[in-house]
Amino acid sequence: MIDLNTNEYKVYNTIYKNNIDVSRADEGIYYVPGEITSNMEALYQIDSYARENQIVGIKLKVINHKISVVYQESPKNICELQDPTDSHLMPIVCLPNELVIDVYTNLTSDQFEPDVIMG
Repeated sequence: MIDLNTNEYKVYNTIYKNNIDVSRADEGIYYVPGEITSNMEALYQIDSYARENQIVGIKLKVINHKISVVYQESPKNICELQDPTDSHLMPIVCLPNELVIDVYTNLTSDQFEPDVIMG
């Protein structure tokens, strides 16, 4: 879980916990496992940290309190094409890599501003 305002995080005790790299959390960068992301050469060319640490997985980045996928492998790179999100109503879904990024908030109902009003 990542706090989009502070970049603080919590890694849960799951089978994936050892595959998550949060060493660059202060920069808003996180690496998480992906089901089909395994050829990292393109990322290694532009990310020296990933190359030096032989990171294998999906690169996420938090910018302006929104999270996005900045590197992964999937057919037509559909995961990277999704807009950055800070909304529970707009999760990032990367089915080829079996990754879903969902945003949760601890705002009270009087603090919450809806993403859209339909009527």
